[in-house]
Amino acid sequence: MVKPTVNGDKSSSHFIAHVTSYPAVADSLDAIENNPYGKKGIELATEGYNKVVAPVVPYAQRPYGYVAPYVQKADELADGGLTRVDNTFPIVKQDTEKIKGTILDLAFMPLRMANQGKDYLLSTYSNEYKKCGGNGYIAGGKAVITTGLVVTSDSLSWLADYLNQKKEEGKEFAKEKKDAAKEKAGN
Repeated sequence: MVKPTVNGDKSSSHFIAHVTSYPAVADSLDAIENNPYGKKGIELATEGYNKVVAPVVPYAQRPYGYVAPYVQKADELADGGLTRVDNTFPIVKQDTEKIKGTILDLAFMPLRMANQGKDYLLSTYSNEYKKCGGNGYIAGGKAVITTGLVVTSDSLSWLADYLNQKKEEGKEFAKEKKDAAKEKAGN
């Protein structure tokens, strides 16, 4: 996905090649190139390069020869850093739309959770109100109290299940460590 640079040469930077291989970055670059303001910015940058930088490049070849190994090492380190990013956050290699969808899902998760909680409370209250019978303040009061008790009971039940699951995982972990220690002591 590396495109020719301004002066027509291909970039020799592994870092730049790696960054532009990410779909989100490549799509962003395409969007900039296809936008009239982006095109104008690229044209101005090209014009500035041709008028200011290009005439000076031949004179910078000798000093660049001294710093080239350091630039190459910095490029290798930066590319290695991106490789770690790839391994740590594999989503960066996903399609742009998938990344957007994941970000939106995470951003709206609190709202979804709040809506689910609200729906749960309202349905529990509605069920308890029907069970109390009647239409009035006393039935509503009973429904509020029993709804609180049901929600507390459900919450404690969920917590007990969660803690039991973690307890079993802890037992498995302790057993594995104990077996490993016995095996190590036996060798």
